[in-house]
Amino acid sequence: MHKNPYLSVASVILATALTALGNGMMATFVPVRLDAEGVGQDQVGLVVTAYAAGMLLGCVYSGRFVRRVGHIRAFTAFAAIGTITALLMPTYVGAFSWTLFRVAGGFCTTAMFMTAQSWLNEVTWSERRGRIMSLFYLSYTVSLGLGALIMHRVDAGSSVPLMILAGLYAAAVVPVALTRLETPPPPERISVRLVEVYRVSPVGLVGAYVSGSLGMTMLGVGPMYGNAIGLSAQDIALAMAALQLGNLGIQWPLGWLSDRTDRRVVIAGATAAIVLVSAVLLSAGSAVTLLVLIVLFAVWGGLAESIYAVSTAHANDRTQPGDYVVVSSTILVTWATGSTVGPMVATAMLRAFGPDGLWLFFIAVGAAFAFFVVWRALQREQPDESLQESFRALPA
Repeated sequence: MHKNPYLSVASVILATALTALGNGMMATFVPVRLDAEGVGQDQVGLVVTAYAAGMLLGCVYSGRFVRRVGHIRAFTAFAAIGTITALLMPTYVGAFSWTLFRVAGGFCTTAMFMTAQSWLNEVTWSERRGRIMSLFYLSYTVSLGLGALIMHRVDAGSSVPLMILAGLYAAAVVPVALTRLETPPPPERISVRLVEVYRVSPVGLVGAYVSGSLGMTMLGVGPMYGNAIGLSAQDIALAMAALQLGNLGIQWPLGWLSDRTDRRVVIAGATAAIVLVSAVLLSAGSAVTLLVLIVLFAVWGGLAESIYAVSTAHANDRTQPGDYVVVSSTILVTWATGSTVGPMVATAMLRAFGPDGLWLFFIAVGAAFAFFVVWRALQREQPDESLQESFRALPA
């Protein structure tokens, strides 16, 4: 490794941040563009869900490609497929074609992130791993927010966002292809054991599902809500950017608090706060001002991201050293499953109840999970403080 550990990993962090820029931009662009094309809410919801389904496939299958050809070749191949997909999207604009393209996009983006994460975990020294991985996650989160802001400056009715996306995928290859960072051995196979992991940490496993269901629903269906209440594409972009930027101010304090108390108390409190914010937005309806909407979206986004990070830390507190791979793999796939199911249900509620349907979905899911966490806290004591790992901010 390079004498300066941060410089040595900068290429991989930069490459992943570039993909996050495109990912953040597309989360806003796709629903807005399809709505402008006259595509119905059900079909837009299908396209949004397709991206989450691609993410699920990426979680499950990307490791096989990395084991076969190595980290650099796999990352480059995923980026190439993403570039091709982005270039094809303006040629075939429609619900069916974009459903296929978004499955591919979700797969490639997730596969690139997991390849980079695996790479960094393998080659960084244990005493510096926490700081380097925190820098990696922070750069990814910030890039997601900045990606949404790109939509504030470009025309959603043009092909410019898709050309930017293709350029970002292609640009991500450059730092990885030129890196001098050593390539690690093939990663271990992902093993998903739901029953076993539920026994280890019910709150950790269910929390991962709820985090995926909440977060990806807001990213995918949130722009549809913005369209429904009459926001412009630029205003929707600002609101979606606030989701990620709010995470910077909320996740660390909640993580710090979770290191000093029962993490389940923090999880239940964050979830209850999500229910409260959702209820406020439900009662305000379309009368909410843009500034208030942006502030509440920032608070909501920070709270939702924190659920995944604290739930993962809680699960790791109860995991034996030899079981970390199984637990982390199962939690990741569970999160991706929630990311797939959540947008489907929320889209149906948006169709049934109008814009209020989104907040009704969040209130129902959040309230149910908060009660579940409280129930589990009454059933089992928190682990001994000596067994608790230090909190590390994670992007859901």
